[in-house]
Amino acid sequence: MPGVSTISDVVQIEVGQLPSVPRVLLKLIDACHKVDVSYEELGAIIRQDPALSAKVIAIANSPAGVRQNDIRDFNQQLAVLGLNTIRTIGITSAVHQFFSRFDTRLGLWMGNFWHGSLTCACIARAMARLTGYDSVDEAYFAGLLHKIGRMVLFRRDPLGYPQVLNESLTEAELDAQEQTLFGVTGSEVGAAALKEWVPDSFLGDSVLYQDASAEAVLDTPRLVKLVNFAHKLGECGTPADRLFDEAGLLFGLARPVIEDMLQGVRAEVKQAAAGLDIRLGGVKEGVYDADTEEIRLELAKKVREFALLDGVHQHLNDSEQLDPTVVALLQDLRILFGLSRSLVFLVEADGVHLQAVAGNVASLEQIREFQIPFKQGRSLVTEALLGRSVLSTFDEKTSKVVSVVDGQLAELMDAGGILCIPLHRPEQDVGVLVAGIDPEEGQGLGQQTELLRLFSLAAATAVNKCRLLIQDRQGVLEHERERQQRQISRLAHEANNPLAIIKNYLQVLSVRLAEDRGIQEHIDILGEEIERVAGIVLRMRDVSGSVERLQGAVDINQMVKDLIGIFRVSHFSTQNIREKLLLDTNLPLIITNRNGLKQILTNLIRNAVESLPKGGRLSIATCDRVNVNGTQFVELIIEDDGPGIPLEVMEGIFNPVSSAKGREHSGLGLTIVRNLVLSLDGSVSCRNKPKGGAEFVILLPRKTDE
Repeated sequence: MPGVSTISDVVQIEVGQLPSVPRVLLKLIDACHKVDVSYEELGAIIRQDPALSAKVIAIANSPAGVRQNDIRDFNQQLAVLGLNTIRTIGITSAVHQFFSRFDTRLGLWMGNFWHGSLTCACIARAMARLTGYDSVDEAYFAGLLHKIGRMVLFRRDPLGYPQVLNESLTEAELDAQEQTLFGVTGSEVGAAALKEWVPDSFLGDSVLYQDASAEAVLDTPRLVKLVNFAHKLGECGTPADRLFDEAGLLFGLARPVIEDMLQGVRAEVKQAAAGLDIRLGGVKEGVYDADTEEIRLELAKKVREFALLDGVHQHLNDSEQLDPTVVALLQDLRILFGLSRSLVFLVEADGVHLQAVAGNVASLEQIREFQIPFKQGRSLVTEALLGRSVLSTFDEKTSKVVSVVDGQLAELMDAGGILCIPLHRPEQDVGVLVAGIDPEEGQGLGQQTELLRLFSLAAATAVNKCRLLIQDRQGVLEHERERQQRQISRLAHEANNPLAIIKNYLQVLSVRLAEDRGIQEHIDILGEEIERVAGIVLRMRDVSGSVERLQGAVDINQMVKDLIGIFRVSHFSTQNIREKLLLDTNLPLIITNRNGLKQILTNLIRNAVESLPKGGRLSIATCDRVNVNGTQFVELIIEDDGPGIPLEVMEGIFNPVSSAKGREHSGLGLTIVRNLVLSLDGSVSCRNKPKGGAEFVILLPRKTDE
């Protein structure tokens, strides 16, 4: 007979291999592979099974774990363990279950053990609520685990111990038999385990004294009384008058209250049994069957699926680049499902197209010709992603959806039809895997719907991870480019100062040496070269700006000041042009295209300067919160006091025609301005001022981070 040296010896050896209700394991494994699973959902599943609950509590409070021995918040214990640990508990439990010796008696014993444990747990929880006990969860788990020691002994001796359990012994007689077989009782084993796991609780004592008389536990902490009464009430089936008397003695509760409570508990346990497909065993009333060959095969299939998927996860996550990940995706599709002819479509950044990006059936150039609008009714490919379901050409429900492009894809893959597997995450569409299949293949894959779904989830996660990494890298590059742009802008600004000084000295020399025509010609040449250098500096800023972030928060006032500083050196000084800035200090940072706006201002300022006579004036103003038909805009006004715009030019001023400034100008500058403004969702207008000069008004949408 299998004796033991100590109680802890039994607990430490056996707790990791305690059998669970297979249906609970299946639910737990499925839930752990959901992207959006919550710890509340996991907790609701684990709470239905004594063995899983015991494992979680034991691991959460082990020296290797984080000491989280407050069982009053079970979901917090799950959060401390983390999703990977919970999934490992579920899968390893399933493996142990499958490879353990199968016996119909085990299924019946497991069913009855589960029914008794859950009944006791529900009674303890209901009684805790009735009596105002603070920790309802603690009472529930005490009831759920009140016979966990008996499960440990069952695992210790799966041949001899079940015979003892089937002898219809009283609790006292069963304790004596356990003492003879193991040297300890099931209550002692369970109590020792709980005291080790949760030392700052009376959980252990509640299990140890579950069979004591009501008089013996009358003065104990309430948890001990709750489990003592719940155990007796759950075991007897129909309460005897003695139990109603004990309810009054221990808690002051009358018989009708207990009867109502018990009726609710029976309905709750019956509903749980139906949800887990735990059926009456058919031997006699109240005998439950929790473990059958059918459920074991289903459990084995689930373990196989997730073993395969874990390999897929590893394969797909080996690379942080998108292209190798997509190639790995095609390989896994072939290995797992035998789909050797396939394409990968990904949702474009604009969110309105599905673009073919890779495949193993044609040249990449030919594959990328396929770009399908992400709209309903256009293709089986888009329907699969919009409906988030696996679709096939051979499905009766899809016959009306199949389009010309679907036929082209099938022909490209030399197949009779296509199978479309959507790649998506919660609230995020990633893409579609399109495989070429024949009717026979479609029938076989119909039996692997769940595995296809889980595979698509793993694939979508891997692709999304790569895209996020790429975005992060691009963010780093953009940051570096912005740093370089700031440095170039600073250097260009510094270069303006000596250029301005040189031009001033040249003007002084020109005045002093006005009568010397030879010297004057040299001075003019130097002036032209300095202007050319200033223009180069301006273009340096423009070119460097081309690598700036396209969309971001722009300080329009500062941009105006920077551009005026450059034009002051390169253009204003030689023509004695005066500038006036009327900038609204309340103007916020505006979300717009920095490069586009800079090009608009550069073109308008240059046009104004080139039209002004010597001594002319240029004025730039900004204004916040201009309301146009109920929409908020910011306003930029660029005006000059020059000759204005000829009437014959004004009519088509934003069209690409000959410029009024001379044959050396193309007349495209204002066309570019109009197109850029429209791309910013703004508007541009111009007019001649009554007292002379031209005025351009730009309105940009007032988009801010606020």
